[in-house]
Amino acid sequence: MSKQTKIQPKKVTPAMTASASQTEELAGDQISAETSALIREVTRSFTEIMEQKFSKLSETLETISSTLESNTTRITAAEQRVSDVEDTVAELAGRLTDAEKKIKAMENALDDVENRSRRENIRIINLKEGTEGKNPIQFFEKWLPSLLGLDKSPNAEARIKVDRAHRSLAPRGARPRPVIIKLHNPRDKQRIMSAVKTLPRLQYEGQQLFIHQDLSVAVREKRRGFNDTCRSLIERGIRFNMRYPATLVITHNGIEKKFTQKCQKCQKSVFGSEYDCYEFSTYNVTKNNTYLNSK
Repeated sequence: MSKQTKIQPKKVTPAMTASASQTEELAGDQISAETSALIREVTRSFTEIMEQKFSKLSETLETISSTLESNTTRITAAEQRVSDVEDTVAELAGRLTDAEKKIKAMENALDDVENRSRRENIRIINLKEGTEGKNPIQFFEKWLPSLLGLDKSPNAEARIKVDRAHRSLAPRGARPRPVIIKLHNPRDKQRIMSAVKTLPRLQYEGQQLFIHQDLSVAVREKRRGFNDTCRSLIERGIRFNMRYPATLVITHNGIEKKFTQKCQKCQKSVFGSEYDCYEFSTYNVTKNNTYLNSK
């Protein structure tokens, strides 16, 4: 058998321990220096980035602040202008209301003046064109008394004096234009209108004629709103008359009822003041021509 050789461990001397300790310290110092340099570099880079970001943010905030100040100034100015406009509109609204009232009053006054200028006029409806010939004044002075029977009345003058007579200025059409006659004597108009009421129907050359007062367009439009009502009254044989400017008056059994306008809701003839709405249809008429209030 061979002899085993024993390996003897090296002895660690104090010098070796000191050398290893110095080496570790040098390595630690080197790592610490590198770490510090890295930290400083990261810190410097981070600082630069943050400074750039904050610089941009600061510029953005300044821009926003400047814009807000500008918008605030503009909004304040706009609010002031709106306030001024509202004050002006309120003032103009009041002036407009006053102007409308004055215009309405002037319209009513003008309409009244127009109707006063027509007081001696009559209108003949549905008379054939050309019937009056070339001398309408002479024709109507003879024709009216004959048509209405005034020449047969022993208690009245037969002659009717006409100042003017002409067709309306409307263009010619299928229907004859109305004839407008200006009478010289106001009493002649009263005689004519009274005679018309006594006659059930006026006819001439096969045409049914109508004789009315000559009124302004505004008044005629108001009266036209009562046409259906008047037609219903005529069918029932109920007496009525139309007072100026447009008031339907019905007298029956000593009771007088006035219908002055149309209801704004139902568009029917109403009874009473402008604040009351009693529909004409509520006053039904029986066979005995007595009023029945259905309300």
